[in-house]
Amino acid sequence: MNKKRVFEIDLVRGFVLILVILFHLAYDLYVFLGLSAFSFINHPLFEAMLRKPFIGVLILVSGISCSFSRNNLRRGGRMLLFSALLTLITYVIDQYAWRGSGIIWFNILHVISVSTLIYALLAYFASRRQEKIGERAAENFTLLLLLLGIYIALLSQILATYPYASRPAGWWLLIFGFPPADLVMMDYLPLLPWLGFFFVGAAIGRIAYKNKEGRFSDINPKLTSALRPLAWVGEHSLAVYVLHQPLLLLLVLGLRALTLP
Repeated sequence: MNKKRVFEIDLVRGFVLILVILFHLAYDLYVFLGLSAFSFINHPLFEAMLRKPFIGVLILVSGISCSFSRNNLRRGGRMLLFSALLTLITYVIDQYAWRGSGIIWFNILHVISVSTLIYALLAYFASRRQEKIGERAAENFTLLLLLLGIYIALLSQILATYPYASRPAGWWLLIFGFPPADLVMMDYLPLLPWLGFFFVGAAIGRIAYKNKEGRFSDINPKLTSALRPLAWVGEHSLAVYVLHQPLLLLLVLGLRALTLP
C-alpha cells in the first residue's frame, strides 16, 4: 500500500464512486434508451435511501481529504477545470450529437471543486489568524467548519419548504439550487445542502486525521490486497469520474444506433 495514501479514505471513495457510476448507467439506459427495467431510479425511496446518502458520503469524504492535501487551492482549481471540461463535453453532445439530451451545468464534481476552493480560502484566513493567537485559532476554525456545515444543511431544508412558485430562480442562482425553470440538465447537484456536508467532512478530517495518518494501519494484508481494486478507484477518483460520464453516453449512443430500425 502506498504510504502516502490513506487506505480507508480511498476505499470508501472508490466504493461509493462505483455505485455512482452504476446509477449513471441505469439513468442513461432508462432516460435515453427507455428501458423500463431501470425505472426504479425515479422512485422516491431510491432517491431518499440510496442516491442521496451515497452522494453525501462521497462529499463528506472529499471534505475529509482536505486534511491531507498540501495545496487545496491548486487541488480545487484543477477539479474546477475538469468540471468545466465535463460541462463542455456534454454541451457538445447535446448540441451536435444528441439534441435535447441535457447538459451537466453543475453536478457533484462542480460541488466538490467549488467547496474545496471555498475551504482553501477560509483555511488561508484561519492560518493568518493562527499566526497571531496560536493553536486556539485552529480549534476555532474546526468548530466554525462544523457549525457552518450544520447551518448550511439546515438552511437548505428550510428553503425547500417554500412553495416552488415563490422561490427565486435564475442562472446566477443555479449553483445554489434555484435554476431557471425551463433549463434541461443532467446529473444536477447544487451547493445547498452539499457544501454543508463538505464542511462537516473537513471538520472531521481536522479532528480524526490531525496527524495526517491513516486510522487503520494494522489492516490484515490479505484483506488489503482483496480491497485494493476499490482503493485504486478511490485513489484515481477524479480521472475515473470525469471519464465515465462521456464514456457512458457514447455507450448509450452506440446502443441506441444499433437498436434503431
